[in-house]
Amino acid sequence: MGTNSIQEPWTTRRLLSWMGEHFASRGIEGHDVMAQVLLGHVLSVDPIMLFTDPDRPTTAEELDHLRPLVRRAAADEPVQYLVGEGPFLGRPFHVGPDVLIPRSSSESIIQCVLDRHRGGAAGGDVPDIRTVADIGTGSGCLAITLAIHLPEVRVTATDLSTAAIDIARSNAQRHGVEDRIDFLVGDGCSPLRAVASEGTFDLVVSNPPYIADHTWSTLDANVRDHEPTLALRGGPDGLDVIRPLLDGIGPVLAPDGMLVVEFGDDQAVP
Repeated sequence: MGTNSIQEPWTTRRLLSWMGEHFASRGIEGHDVMAQVLLGHVLSVDPIMLFTDPDRPTTAEELDHLRPLVRRAAADEPVQYLVGEGPFLGRPFHVGPDVLIPRSSSESIIQCVLDRHRGGAAGGDVPDIRTVADIGTGSGCLAITLAIHLPEVRVTATDLSTAAIDIARSNAQRHGVEDRIDFLVGDGCSPLRAVASEGTFDLVVSNPPYIADHTWSTLDANVRDHEPTLALRGGPDGLDVIRPLLDGIGPVLAPDGMLVVEFGDDQAVP
């Protein structure tokens, strides 16, 4: 996407084709979708709407905005960081280099909780969920999604990173649940034990760091080089954060409470 092609305008169609080929030549998966997301961001339209006016010429200002994004994307910087948001269960969440990008793998946590809640609502022998804690909230996608789906609950969301808490709080405001989520800065179970009495939480969820040291080098470059290491690496076997979480959560978890933690496939114990 040079600056010397004056005669032929950079239309939406031409830009999408050029960017898709450019990203594909660098081995980037989902190259066409990445092109659509970046151009949609620059033009302030939903990517699907790009195809309604494929011959729209791009302005010089729009090209100036797009060029550095294309360079950064080609260098493996996550597109979600470039546009400032990523989806989780169909909802957009603000993200940046201080928080993990929401992933579909974490959606199973929400599904597990909602299945349990539906069992209780249907008259099953399942305790009500009224109080929820999210340890290591990051962008807040788990805490906020639960608050949306369970309008009767009160949520406490914690993170070791103040910057992450700021992003999570902005997402709670974006989705209209900021009045039902308390945000705390702290490590692991410590902030919960500091503010909650024994047996306070009916549900605790967490997507902690669980990448083992020996698998770190196998991660995609856009993850390894750009997402926060603190939120990914879990020590020699990936369990350095999970072990103290399991050991320390008991006092604040209700007797019939539930703990749902994401971990690696190879870390499960039969």
